[in-house]
Amino acid sequence: MARSASCRRRAGPHSEPGFPNTLYDGLVSSQAEPARRDEDTGREVFRSPGSLMLSWAWLVLAVILLIDLAVQSRSRIGLDGAALVLAISGIVYGCAWRPRVVADAGGLTLVNPLREYRVPWGAVARVDSAHALQIHCTPAAGASRGKVLSSWAVQRSPRSAMRPARRATAVGRRTRVPAGYGEPAQPEPDPARVSAESTAARIEERAQHARQAGAAGGQPAGRWAWAPIAAMVLPAVAFIIIALA
Repeated sequence: MARSASCRRRAGPHSEPGFPNTLYDGLVSSQAEPARRDEDTGREVFRSPGSLMLSWAWLVLAVILLIDLAVQSRSRIGLDGAALVLAISGIVYGCAWRPRVVADAGGLTLVNPLREYRVPWGAVARVDSAHALQIHCTPAAGASRGKVLSSWAVQRSPRSAMRPARRATAVGRRTRVPAGYGEPAQPEPDPARVSAESTAARIEERAQHARQAGAAGGQPAGRWAWAPIAAMVLPAVAFIIIALA
């Protein structure tokens, strides 16, 4: 997963204090890959290029399917098909198009399918990418451990994490190079691992710079993303009702 293009935040018409308006920002920016930073106080967006491609591909397919159903089918089957397309579109929007990590001058915003988290730079203790991008937050007063927030947008499957080790073992078994003939060929790095690690390193770098500049701390704030939840749940419920009617 890679970093997406850096762009200045444009406040949407219904922004809430402390949170970027992610739905509005997603509409006004193409979020092209990879991210280009102007400075540590600029806005950077990190998201999966694969999820972005999947979202656009499904959008094109959904439009074609809906037009075909509207033109050729005016029966119950057409209604069921249209409801199914809309239900899948809601899931693709919530799980593929929506997730991202936004870094700006004040901190991080983790946008997941159902939840959003706002983390001030001073509250970021550590960033890693074991199986997903994880933000380790500083403990609250009186707590022994801080929260660990995971990003849906930047993640690696366990199979992807194990692939480089298996590839290295296979190459070592196949390659038998006599002494004096150079080193055996090295396995190619896993793209998912490299992308996740580079994203974690970039965010860790920004957090360190912000802390050195005296960034304010605090605790992460979370909220439910009711609009995306409705976009995913309501079409699915409508499809079930229509299918069972």
